[in-house]
Amino acid sequence: MSGNGPSGLIPAILAGLTLRGSGFLNGRPPRPPANTQRDPNEPGHETRDVNVRNTALVMGGLGLTALAVIGTMIWLMHTVAASQRRTLPALTPQQTARLVPPAPNLQANPYADIDRERAATEARIAGYGYRDAAQTRARIPIGRAMELTVGRSLEPVEPAAR
Repeated sequence: MSGNGPSGLIPAILAGLTLRGSGFLNGRPPRPPANTQRDPNEPGHETRDVNVRNTALVMGGLGLTALAVIGTMIWLMHTVAASQRRTLPALTPQQTARLVPPAPNLQANPYADIDRERAATEARIAGYGYRDAAQTRARIPIGRAMELTVGRSLEPVEPAAR
């Protein structure tokens, strides 16, 4: 524990009690003789020490009170929560049934699906084949199509007049 805050007071009190009980300290400072006059301009001081026993008892009482309040609050929270749980109706079989989402279900591995789709697209772009089921329109690899169109005009060519 650190020596800061209220928790540092308990070790200080125990150390004071130990020093006083050991006789190492003589206790209170000597009292001035009763027949001496005190100067009214001189600041006074307390000639009594703090009663360590009473201070320790008060601190112990405060600590026990704090623990009692915390324990009571925990007990109350559990009691109220248990009573609220008892008042809830029982769950129906429909509420406890395992839910299975309808098809189509989410993808198990979307990255593999994306990779498969990219590979299929690359195969279509890089190969020869037909664009439709009736096989009326053909497709050629994109690289070959670029070679054929480089340097050519994109304007439609009109047939030569006869």
